[in-house]
Amino acid sequence: MVHSHAGSSFLDDEEPLISGRGAHHEATFDITAMIDLVFMLNIFFLVTTVVAIEAELDLPIVRHCVATDPDDAVIISLVAPDPQNVTVYLGDGVHAVGLTDREDQSKEVHQAVEEASRAGKHIVLLKAERAVKLRDVKRIGAAAMRDITGMELRMAVIEKE
Repeated sequence: MVHSHAGSSFLDDEEPLISGRGAHHEATFDITAMIDLVFMLNIFFLVTTVVAIEAELDLPIVRHCVATDPDDAVIISLVAPDPQNVTVYLGDGVHAVGLTDREDQSKEVHQAVEEASRAGKHIVLLKAERAVKLRDVKRIGAAAMRDITGMELRMAVIEKE
């Protein structure tokens, strides 16, 4: 059918020569469930890591040991009045005056070990209550043995009745 209107094309009312493509559907992927799973795994690993870090380490009972001669050793006792603090006593057991400041502990322990070394003693015995954290035992042990040669470091656990 041909129209003769002025200014209009004869193709206005007809179908286009090239048909348009059908509706184009984009592929979608709902990742909401995967995001939820990743967050749950993160929470799981955080919780288990914290629990693993704070877990108590049960060491095996010593079956064969040699007693340390107290005359040949400088003895340092570590007591934990509360879980966050450690009190250090220079000598065997709890005395009237204990060291509570971390800087004083390191300095006094090192001086005591130096004096014991000059006096001919060759063993440093750290006696710690079960409640004393390993990091505090390591800190005091490192302070005791810093720049000291010829001394042997031994450790013991003080059991409370």
